Amino acid sequence: MGPLYSAERGLDLLMRNLLANPQITVLLMAGVDFSKSGVVLKDFFEKGFFMGKTDTTEKPCWRVNSEFEGYIDLDIPEAALNLIRENIAFVKVPDLGGFDFSSLNLSGKKREKMLFVKKEEEVKKYVGEYVGYVVRGKTVAEAWLKVLDTILKFGKESGTHYDDMQKEIVNLMSVISDEDPHNLSVPDFFPSDRQHVAEYVPRMTRDLPGGTSRNEYTYGSRMRSWFGVDQVKGAVDKLVREPVSRAVVISLWDAVKDLTLGGSPCLNHVWLRVADNKLFMTCVFRSHDMFEGYPENALALRVLQEEIRKSVEEGLNAKGQEIKLKLGNLVILSQSAHIYDDCWERCQKIVDMHLSKYAGLLSELDTRGNLIINVDGGEIVVEHTSATKETLGVYRAKSAEQMRDVLVKENIVSLVPHALDIGLELMKAEIAIKLGVNYVQDNKLELNLRGG
Repeated sequence: MGPLYSAERGLDLLMRNLLANPQITVLLMAGVDFSKSGVVLKDFFEKGFFMGKTDTTEKPCWRVNSEFEGYIDLDIPEAALNLIRENIAFVKVPDLGGFDFSSLNLSGKKREKMLFVKKEEEVKKYVGEYVGYVVRGKTVAEAWLKVLDTILKFGKESGTHYDDMQKEIVNLMSVISDEDPHNLSVPDFFPSDRQHVAEYVPRMTRDLPGGTSRNEYTYGSRMRSWFGVDQVKGAVDKLVREPVSRAVVISLWDAVKDLTLGGSPCLNHVWLRVADNKLFMTCVFRSHDMFEGYPENALALRVLQEEIRKSVEEGLNAKGQEIKLKLGNLVILSQSAHIYDDCWERCQKIVDMHLSKYAGLLSELDTRGNLIINVDGGEIVVEHTSATKETLGVYRAKSAEQMRDVLVKENIVSLVPHALDIGLELMKAEIAIKLGVNYVQDNKLELNLRGG
């Protein structure tokens, strides 16, 4: 008994489980089908499957005859899948708690145990920190690709309570600056298409019920009615009363139920802050599936952030404070940022295919400023400027090594590509001084060397 989550990932594992356990003759499906995996499972039994490819990476697979995606690896033979369809009764149950199990007609058909062990994927090895990474992206898509790349490289491999493996980073912060909440970017390589995102967003922004059991919820219901108060409205009211407040918090964690009952929310905490005439929002996830969950979570949170911004702006204007409140960064702190092992290969292919288009080596501007390098009187001179060309500081040194130490001490370079580029330029400047040739930043040195 357990969740299917998604038909793109879970259906393949379910088939392997059923084939390995011939004593299973009836499959019951219950619960709220948010991901449409239940529709796909029903279609598998009723409509069958065909040989095709996955949508994102075009990997050959069995695809279910359904309007939604459902994939099964080709190492499971067609005959074995048809055996499941013929020998297992599929029953959709509206309410599992009130279901009359005596009404089931148990199949008398027998089948042999068949083992199809999912092959382990080969992944290149890296070493790095286990705790504390920051990635930045203009859009959710850019941030997500960088998140996947970071976890695939530096995530620690460990087991989970689902009996599978994961790559995990503890406390991974992602910062999204420019995602347009009115025109969300949902590229084709996302695990969720635009329709699924549109259906998911209200679960974050509205007070929608989560299901029928005592601890089922949506994030929207946790924020707006779970504790008997609409915390989103309360947060807006407080920001209108006190725009400079640092105490505008929305909590989704139920201290009475969530430490004892299963199914506690992954999103626990939302913090709102108005600064520099912008509304910033920070969201804390205790556990975060960064492949399947992160894109739709982040997009829905961006929509929620915009709704709060608009409400605060309207409230301030109603008080006579004419203000045009802007949308600030969306910050997501994923305390357990993980990717399950059945997704590693797919994630790597997505990163290989798309990351370079979103994040070139030197495409990201260093928020700590620019460094203009010149040579003057036998010294290297570095002028530190802001994005608006304002001079923030001037540093002088006699060698690239000395200037490196100055810049490290001042801590005014935040991006690895920027630091490596500056290192190249400092060495070129030192060579120019020693050889007495002209130095121009970002240009090749004209050495004019002659053979002796």
